[in-house]
Formats: sequence, C-alpha cells, structure tokens
Amino acid sequence: MNRLAGIIFASVGFVVAVLSVTKVVHGLTGTGIVMILAGGLIIGLSFISRPDTEGTERMSTVSTLGNIFFAPSEVFKNLRRHPRFLVAMLIMTILSGTYANLFLYRVGADKVANFAIDKTLEISFMNDDAKKRVEEGRPQAIADNKDPVIKSGQVVGSFAGSFFGYAFLALLFLLVTMAMGGQINFMQAFSAAVYATFPVSVLRFILNTTILFIKPDPDQIHPILGQQSLIQDNLNFLVLSSEHPVIFTILGSISVLLFYWIWMIATGVKNAGEKVSGSIAWSAALIVYSLLILLGVTFAFLFPGFIS
Repeated sequence: MNRLAGIIFASVGFVVAVLSVTKVVHGLTGTGIVMILAGGLIIGLSFISRPDTEGTERMSTVSTLGNIFFAPSEVFKNLRRHPRFLVAMLIMTILSGTYANLFLYRVGADKVANFAIDKTLEISFMNDDAKKRVEEGRPQAIADNKDPVIKSGQVVGSFAGSFFGYAFLALLFLLVTMAMGGQINFMQAFSAAVYATFPVSVLRFILNTTILFIKPDPDQIHPILGQQSLIQDNLNFLVLSSEHPVIFTILGSISVLLFYWIWMIATGVKNAGEKVSGSIAWSAALIVYSLLILLGVTFAFLFPGFIS
C-alpha cells in the first residue's frame, strides 16, 4: 500500500474525530478513530516487501474483478506476483453501504432502531441504570439512523474497519501456511482474503437487494437478521430462532454462499501462495469456517433476543 495514502487517511480521520469531539459534527468520533487506526495499518503494510514478479504480466483490474467469478485460480495466481486489493475493497464497501441504506428505506429507519433498542433492553445482565440510559437515548438513536452524514460516516468506517478484518484473515492464512510447511507472503494472503470475498459479496448484494424489493410486505423482514442476509440458502428454517437460537445459528452456517466463500478461500490460499498444497489451503479455510460458527454461536447464546 502507498505510505502516503495511509498518512492522508489517518490525518483525515484525526480531523473527523476532532470535529466530532468538539461537536462541530455529530456522531463521527468512532469513524475518525477507526480511520486513524486503519491509516496506521496501511502505513504498516507499506513496509512489507512485495513478491518478485518473475516477469509475470499484471492482469488488469477490470479483468481481475471479472475473472474472479469464472477463473478464480488464474486470478489468484496473478495476485501471487501482483498482490492488490484496494479496488475490490472499495466496491464491496459501496455495495454494503448501498444495501444498508436501501434496507432502512424499505423496512423503516424508526422500526430498525426501535427494534434494536427494545432487544437491548431485554438483555438480562443490564442493570436498571443502564436500561434507563438506553431508553433515554432512543430519540437520538432514531435520529442518527436517519442522518445522512452519520450513515456516510458509517460507510467510511466500515471501509476502514474492513482492513483489520482482512488483515486478521491474512495473518491466519500466513500462520497456518507456515505451520504446515508452506510459504505465502502477507500481501499475497491479504489479496487472497479480499478477492475470495469479492464474488460472494457481489452475489449477496444482488440477491439481497432483489429479495428486499420483491417481498410484498416489509413487515415480514427481520429488522436485524435482514440487514445481514435475506437469502434462504441454509437450513435454519427448520427451527424457530426464538425457541432455539443456538441451533438456528448452527443450521444457518450450512449455507450455499458460505460454502462457496470457504471454497474460494481454499482456492485463493493455494494459488496465491508460493508453496501451498491443497491440504494447507483447506485447513486455513476450515479454520475460518469454524471460527465463524463459534462466533455466531457465542452471540446467539449471549444475545438470543436479537435473532428472535
């Protein structure tokens, strides 16, 4: 990554945080802090050496974004010599932000905010003072959910935060590969993490947006779960989330799109690395899958109300 870009990104984040803290703008302190941290990460990534191109011609960005759907192995092999990810991350962030705002438009910003607050008040380990503060903040939470500046800030914050998510995946791929005797550069692993996610993100956006507007009654859409996905490509329809939240979550992990993502991860790690066998690549992918299930089950166990 360009070191200058990281400095600029962090500097803008600092300005946003200061303006928010001094009340010049409202609700962007978190966004500014995340931008500062992401800028620092970008600066750190700029010090990581790139792999030798070995004379391999760089695939154009347009070809990379298109071929990842039809010839992923070839794309990942090219990323092995020319790792990159910025454009794909930008597109995924724009798609995610677009769907989030379309969801609020279709379902209703008030309904989404009130539902989240009501479920927060149902958390058993919250004391009366905490519940009182949450209730007092209801009007502001609803207003924030309609504020275009705050919603834009959330999209920027999401882009900045995604750097840390992909950095974690890249580190995981790197450690698993090294532990099993393979070889992969951190930038290669980062590129594999991003481009393995890209086609899934695009397909999810298209399907979710289509379902969002063909549903005849928006009241049938879950205000929390619907923000994540409206696609019924898993087995969680077999149980009621209100009665069996943990089982509901586990069955939800048996998903066509999720399996596609796991396969893309294995394909990416295998072909983006220098010396990565299929068993190493699949080990990394299955570890990611296991961590997702563990995270989902933990959330369902601690906060069952949010998925009921």
